[in-house]
Amino acid sequence: MRHFLEGYDHYQVGDNLKKQIGDWTEANPDPEARADAAYDLDQVLRFIDNVDDSTLKGSDRLNGKVDGFSNYGYRIQDNSEASLLDRFSYEGYSALHYLQT
Repeated sequence: MRHFLEGYDHYQVGDNLKKQIGDWTEANPDPEARADAAYDLDQVLRFIDNVDDSTLKGSDRLNGKVDGFSNYGYRIQDNSEASLLDRFSYEGYSALHYLQT
């Protein structure tokens, strides 16, 4: 999660992610809600990183980062962990429902 938050990759999906799981940043004045959102984000990122390689061709499984972002997050590679995270940011947990880990 630290790699994701410290990088530029999340800029394209960050606002929509916050709509799905809540605001994990200091902009959220409620520390408990912020902690819950950070926990949920960590769980989603770990799940996506664990998705079977045969499902996502543009990613390396279990490498501790979300693969598929490029150009500082302004481009997302098709069929990658980044594209799945982007889909989750719009559709929510239903985007992850039938994936194999």
